[in-house]
Amino acid sequence: MRQLDSYIGKGVVWAFLAVAFVLLGLDYALTFIDQVKRVNQFYSISNLLEVLLLRLPGKFAEYIPIASLIGTLVGLGALASTSELTVIRAAGIPLWRIGWSAIKPILIISLIGVGISEYIAPNADQKADLIEKLRKQRASDNIISGGVWLRSDNNYIYIGAADKNGTLYNMQIFSPDEQTLKSTQNAKTAHHIKGEKWTLNSVTSTYFYEDRIESDSSTQQDWEMSFKPEHLFLATQEPEALSLSQSLSYQDYLKAQGLSTSRYILEFWTKLLRPLASIALVIIALSSVFGPLRSSTMGSRIFSGVMIGIIFQNGLNLFGKMSLAANFPPLLGVLIPIALCLVIGAFQLRRAK
Repeated sequence: MRQLDSYIGKGVVWAFLAVAFVLLGLDYALTFIDQVKRVNQFYSISNLLEVLLLRLPGKFAEYIPIASLIGTLVGLGALASTSELTVIRAAGIPLWRIGWSAIKPILIISLIGVGISEYIAPNADQKADLIEKLRKQRASDNIISGGVWLRSDNNYIYIGAADKNGTLYNMQIFSPDEQTLKSTQNAKTAHHIKGEKWTLNSVTSTYFYEDRIESDSSTQQDWEMSFKPEHLFLATQEPEALSLSQSLSYQDYLKAQGLSTSRYILEFWTKLLRPLASIALVIIALSSVFGPLRSSTMGSRIFSGVMIGIIFQNGLNLFGKMSLAANFPPLLGVLIPIALCLVIGAFQLRRAK
């Protein structure tokens, strides 16, 4: 059985790697073509290439379920086309045992993908986001989009970007007096000192009086804010850019503030359940190889795999967004398409016996 596992597993893994390489290559090329129009004096070709490279680990983890589906179709399809699967079954090997030989390597790859989503992809994605935001803000000193708005001590604060070291970029602080704007402060950066103490750098302050407006500039200025640097950093990130542990930490913070956590919960379960999604799609592939696609050509199998993958991904997005709109548990929104694949695949496999 060990030789059988090795033989089938190698075929599936090589097919998976080939499919993942093609998917990542297409994604990289199409994204480059779409984003190249953003290139200017502040955002060069090298910056764009660096951002796209940094996003590859996250893309790889995201494509694992679809690559598992197509890779299993290709790997087992190659064995079926040479009648090797027929010989294996004629030797008395049950269908479930052949399936387990294909699932094992995919399960290992999927767990590696979870590790990438936890330790590698978030750091790379967050660095890519920081590069994009800083280049965008260099193009316009007064830009107030793409960041995050907060309220602290009756002040309204805009933060363009943040990094893990406690540095905030492109800060704008609006201080109202009831319904009247009292003053604004623009700072290029802010550094956390300790506790609630911060230092604003390259500050321009504007004061609004009834009969005049005054403005002054300073190199540094002390400032106090109750938010912790780690929470500010997480607040500036998109939910998909957070690791699993960062997502849980920020969910706890949002709950304490009485804010919605649905988007973060949805992204958390989407990442955590990717191994289960991969197994469900492998079962779909197995049911197809031993069922409807038994005598199909390799091109037909690849096309079928792409179509099934597109349907699954759209279903995942649909039920996920429905969970946010209809206010039912995001976990259920992730599980529904996975459960449908498992049920359909198991039914098809039972008919193929």
